[in-house]
Amino acid sequence: MHAPSLKLNPTEAAFALFVGLSLGLDIPAAKAYNDHTAWTEMVGRFLFHGCKELFNVPIPFTPFEVITYGSVGILFLHFGWQRARYWLNLIFLSLLLPSACAFAAITGWMRGNSLPLAMTQLHFIPMLTAWMCLGYFVGTRPLLHARLCRILFWVCVWRSLYALFVFLVPYHGSMQDYEYLIDHSASIFLATGMAYGGVQMWFQRRHKLRVLGYAAAVGLMSMTHLLNDRRASLAGLSAAVLILPWIMSDRLRRAILRPYKMGMGFAIVALVFASLKNNDQYSFVGALQTETLGAKALTYRHIENFNLLSGMIEQPLLGMGFGTRFPHILELPDITFAFELFDAIPHNSVYFLWAFGGPLGIASLMTLSCGLLCIITRVGRAARYKSELLVAIIGLVVTCQWLMYVLFDMGLLDSRCLMMIGLFAGSLFPLYGRLLLEHRHGKIQKHRARRTVPPPPQRLHQPL
Repeated sequence: MHAPSLKLNPTEAAFALFVGLSLGLDIPAAKAYNDHTAWTEMVGRFLFHGCKELFNVPIPFTPFEVITYGSVGILFLHFGWQRARYWLNLIFLSLLLPSACAFAAITGWMRGNSLPLAMTQLHFIPMLTAWMCLGYFVGTRPLLHARLCRILFWVCVWRSLYALFVFLVPYHGSMQDYEYLIDHSASIFLATGMAYGGVQMWFQRRHKLRVLGYAAAVGLMSMTHLLNDRRASLAGLSAAVLILPWIMSDRLRRAILRPYKMGMGFAIVALVFASLKNNDQYSFVGALQTETLGAKALTYRHIENFNLLSGMIEQPLLGMGFGTRFPHILELPDITFAFELFDAIPHNSVYFLWAFGGPLGIASLMTLSCGLLCIITRVGRAARYKSELLVAIIGLVVTCQWLMYVLFDMGLLDSRCLMMIGLFAGSLFPLYGRLLLEHRHGKIQKHRARRTVPPPPQRLHQPL
């Protein structure tokens, strides 16, 4: 019997390189580093800008999308349609949201909405299905999954170093009036990298040098994450920390419960104190004060959400349908100079789905969310090895980050966030199927062992 290979095959290596480049380069439309022009943005335009704009090829896709869909096609051509039970579950969950959006687009077009506008609103939604299929492929290859986690970790270390250079040199050590340091999606990468580093510190706590190295990397990423100050990411990280003990086995939960309670108590006190000292509505702690104690005036997001809720009330059964713009019951500031489709693609993706897609749209998102959290919990509680628990924890952090980004911002329209949720949540499905088979096989072996053991000899004289 041959030992398992410790090297990726050429296909897996090419896929890992593509993921690494996607994480390391910047999307020009995201305006990374604000006024500072980074070389990652200049190079990133060749991956994230449209093929027609870059190469005069008349297709409405970016090279990133072309490679993504091409990878899915190669996957099906090489491996065919899978027959595993949890492959079908993954396909069902991943198709829920695109199917509900397609239904809302068709019904909206039948009511006179613009089909090209609907295609623009839903441009990136099918990528969720594509990346979840690729995530299933990653989950069947533990070595590839481990390499992707390490690539993400080192990309986050490099991005943190570059971001701190921008903060200290071009920004002169002050954020001034900038709302963020890198961009919105970078916080999701950094939070996942911090989770990976923290779990490795716990797993390798007997190796002091490794623990120090991971601690330094996590500290570096934490500084950059705090400077980036994205509310959705901090809320997602908080949600993941709150859920973490409940995805572990009873033995592990009892082992960490005391330090966990102490840490949570300290964090809550520090958060309340910080929020009382900060009233900046664009920061995480400042938003806690303005939302709980009441804002003095309606913000842009409040008005936008009110208009979306008005759209839900006007069309409660089918929604407004994609291909139209939400009503302006309260007039919004005109920001067409910065974002032409501001009243067709709002910030809150949950209200966006509910207003345009109706109950079916929001139900598809909630079903997907519950399904992912259920599979994370089952994998975490059934994990027998450190690597399996690591997959569950990374999946939890990515899922919570993405769900908060969907709730507070345009999480459904960020292609790299869809890549993250597809890769690391989709990889849980084959792992859970494997854990179930191993558990069932172990029970069968124990049952056979009990049947083959000879009964103890009977005593002729029973004691009194």
